[in-house]
Amino acid sequence: MDTRFQTDAVTILRDQFRTLDRVSQPIHVDAERQRRMLLLDRRDWADWSEFRQDGTLPSHPEVSVMLRRLGTATYRLASLAERSRG
Repeated sequence: MDTRFQTDAVTILRDQFRTLDRVSQPIHVDAERQRRMLLLDRRDWADWSEFRQDGTLPSHPEVSVMLRRLGTATYRLASLAERSRG
């Protein structure tokens, strides 16, 4: 992965994790449920949790896969939040 792409990917991924957290909080979705929604085992979750705290970019799952998973999870949670408000 070239340096510029990796820098952009890191920024986008961290932004997407922040968005997931913002959507999760009002409906009380904890870290364990986030882990399951992102289809991560405990080891991968630990790696991604470290990344979220300014750690290095994990190699598994790949960036494109993780972005799709984050988008899907965030969308599902946002839909759930809307229904719970309605």
